[in-house]
Amino acid sequence: MKERDTGKTEDGLLSGTREKIPFSLWIGTLFVIAALGTRSILLAGPKDPKPQGSTGVRETISIGVARTPLSSPVVIALTKRHFAKESLDVTIKEYSSGRHALESMFAGEVDISTVADTPIVFSSFNRRDYSTFATFVYSYHDSKIISVKDKNINTVADLKAKKVGAYRGTSGHFFLALCLTYSHVSIAEVDLINIKAADLPVSLKNNEVDAISVWEPFAYEAKQLLHDKAIELPCGEIYRTTFNFTVMKDFAEDHPEILVKFLRAVDNAVTFIKNNKEKSQAIVATSLNLVEENVSAIWDDYVFEIFLDQSLLLSWEDIARWAIKNKFTHKTKVPNYLDLIYLDGLEAVKPEAITIIR
Repeated sequence: MKERDTGKTEDGLLSGTREKIPFSLWIGTLFVIAALGTRSILLAGPKDPKPQGSTGVRETISIGVARTPLSSPVVIALTKRHFAKESLDVTIKEYSSGRHALESMFAGEVDISTVADTPIVFSSFNRRDYSTFATFVYSYHDSKIISVKDKNINTVADLKAKKVGAYRGTSGHFFLALCLTYSHVSIAEVDLINIKAADLPVSLKNNEVDAISVWEPFAYEAKQLLHDKAIELPCGEIYRTTFNFTVMKDFAEDHPEILVKFLRAVDNAVTFIKNNKEKSQAIVATSLNLVEENVSAIWDDYVFEIFLDQSLLLSWEDIARWAIKNKFTHKTKVPNYLDLIYLDGLEAVKPEAITIIR
């Protein structure tokens, strides 16, 4: 930063002719300076208090965040300075899906990623050097199957022999398989087209596929593109989408205090969300470049809370068996997913939120 020329000499006085200043004027000037100094301190307000248990040492971390309302607690924690109050300098990097965020963490581009169940499971067949240290939101309505009215597709069973777009290895892919199974249709009986989540709405609009299985906000975008021609196929509450925090195991071992601070900040953000619904929606829409109307329309589908429960492991095992059965992996054994859970961080912040059987 360039220094501005103040016209002062090295002794701090204005350059030019010096005049003798009366002693009474010096006293008055000092009094005014002291008063102004006190007022500036009052206007600035107190500094962020040092959180209980915080060392006060500032740490820098980066978070891979999927561009979805599921990521709201991270966005709120950053915007409302909950991370800063925990002495964390956080950088958010946005991705179109949790799968991409997870892959970026594996590549060393971010320290922590937000990700749904299915990418965690698919990655577990090839590596075990990462852990999930908290779930922070869940929904039974995040994934949806959208079609077009004039295609004569009114139920999931009608998808048989149709072209269905889904992003392979994601929650949208698994949700499609579940819905088909409940409708007595095998996923092998549909023509599955692998399309990235962000491209699915346009693919449906352009008649490249007959239906899509995708999560929010892309499901809502598809409905907006199709206007009154869109139809959401009923499937019921058969799948709980969870969004989770993952970290490399060596990072967790080397920086356990960072994960404690991180979870404490996110928990405070969850409290803010619960008490400030409309403000939270506006912050998330602005921060993630989403349409606020879209965010508001789907907001009540989400339950924000940090936890680790036994159902998480059971869901992962179901996804793993499905992947093995359909030969999406060459592995034949379901991993022990307890090995991919890091408990110490949440244990230090909210131990009552852990219900995993150990």
